[in-house]
Amino acid sequence: MSTYLEFIFLFIIAIIGGVLNKTISGAWFIVFPSLIYNGIQPVIGNSTTAMILWSEQIATSEINKRNHEISKKNIQFMVFISAIGGFIGAFLLATLSQEIFKKIAPYLLLFSWFLFAFYHQILIYINSLFEDKKNFKYSHWQLIPLFLLGIYGGYFGAALGMLIFALYSFYGVKNKTNLEALIILILLVNNGIAILVYVWSGLIYWPYATIMIAGCIIGGNLGKKFEPKINLTVVKKILSVIGAIVTLYFLNL
Repeated sequence: MSTYLEFIFLFIIAIIGGVLNKTISGAWFIVFPSLIYNGIQPVIGNSTTAMILWSEQIATSEINKRNHEISKKNIQFMVFISAIGGFIGAFLLATLSQEIFKKIAPYLLLFSWFLFAFYHQILIYINSLFEDKKNFKYSHWQLIPLFLLGIYGGYFGAALGMLIFALYSFYGVKNKTNLEALIILILLVNNGIAILVYVWSGLIYWPYATIMIAGCIIGGNLGKKFEPKINLTVVKKILSVIGAIVTLYFLNL
């Protein structure tokens, strides 16, 4: 594929990824493989994917600062601990050998695909177990799983938002709008800290990242505008199939 066609291909993929990132998530399943297909090493592909999707989030997300279930101080604790986790995860990605990532990544991808494909059923099951759970009550102990998820976010990151949503649903946060706003804030900070480490370590492939960031932001804005007209159920089924194919491919590498 010529360089000209590569950029067109990646730009189109990024637009689709931006739409997915803004509607049903799962953009990782098409952005990351497209970079690998174009010859990028897995660690750099992972870091560049994070950079592309984070840029779309920060350009198109609106953060609701009001949260009636969690105090501002406690949110600061949550964001801070996730940021520390993100730094550690990114540091591990930058310092451990690429062979370790190649061995671990397919199983992390399998886990993230399973979570994406069966997320609705998982949430229903969790809610059925804790139907009588009281309202959310903050505890510092709750930060431990968030810290571990933060490390995961800095090292790999696919489906991190879903994991945090499930965690705080379990903790008793009932207002979906509050929870989604909290997750956006945590993801922006966690991924932002990780990306600083990636940039410092030279793990971003800028020729592709630049064109795909532009495409992803365009896609994100299109996703915001046309989300009510998109059949998200059908799109998720299609992406689940694509994710399964991508996962099987990497498991067989």
